[in-house]
Amino acid sequence: MSKLQIQISSFFLLLLTLPNMRIVAAVPSEHQDVWRIALYAVAHLPDSERYFSKLTYYRLENNRWQASDAETFFRTQQPDIPLIVFSPGYTSTTSQTTQVGLRIVGNFDSNKACRVVFWDWDSDRGAGNIRRDVRSKLPIIKNTSNYLAHFVQTLKPQSKVCLFGFSFGGRLICHAIETLQKNNRLPEGLRLHIVLSAAAADTNWFAGGQRLGRIAEIAEKILITYNPDDWALRFYPFMYPHRDRASALGATGLPLRSISSEEYRAKFENINVNRYIGTEHQTLLHVQTPVFRSRMDSYFFFE
Repeated sequence: MSKLQIQISSFFLLLLTLPNMRIVAAVPSEHQDVWRIALYAVAHLPDSERYFSKLTYYRLENNRWQASDAETFFRTQQPDIPLIVFSPGYTSTTSQTTQVGLRIVGNFDSNKACRVVFWDWDSDRGAGNIRRDVRSKLPIIKNTSNYLAHFVQTLKPQSKVCLFGFSFGGRLICHAIETLQKNNRLPEGLRLHIVLSAAAADTNWFAGGQRLGRIAEIAEKILITYNPDDWALRFYPFMYPHRDRASALGATGLPLRSISSEEYRAKFENINVNRYIGTEHQTLLHVQTPVFRSRMDSYFFFE
């Protein structure tokens, strides 16, 4: 095995092992309504219009997941209460997504009301060979992003929504935004914030004329946290046949000069978190940096 092959294998092994860290989950306050939406039944079904009813809903009650349903979720949704959707990264099991998600919620002001959804997108199933497994996740991300777009379209008018994705979860959110742009069926008066941390998405997607070049038309604010020394994202280009054509947004940040207008550029905020986390690739390290925490009220709670 060549040195390059060893590096690639080590990269994918890192992605597999990072989510297995032991985390003690926090208990939400009475003002924090926590849900989990499981997409295991639809991960290989791209037609969100047809199969949206197959999503499985769970609500956290008495520190346990209780089965619920879409009718209850959408009936009880209150547009004036911020809805925060967390999309986890590669290979996160349901348990790991829950633990990390609850730790994120634990960083919120417990006196502020919010509804939080863990978007459990079937990221932990393997496909044998590690590199093949990563590539097999790409269509899953694309499929489950269709359901996220449909989910947003189904919310009540005047809703406040923040989509927060880490690593491959950020890629999923980017695909969902692309679908929302194309469908142009957003709830009336939707207020949409986007938070992308260590995003495994192409840097050039946001440039004028590219697939997410119009994101600022539907989102009020977009926060990007990146780390040039992120060890995992160094190998992001190896997902593609032509490696020289791709760089990860989570490693480079967004080149603001690529945004088509000054009005759009004003909606983006880049934060380099390298000084706080070094080479690490972990959701909670991004969330717990002082620069991220100082922006939670603005991005998650629309203040």
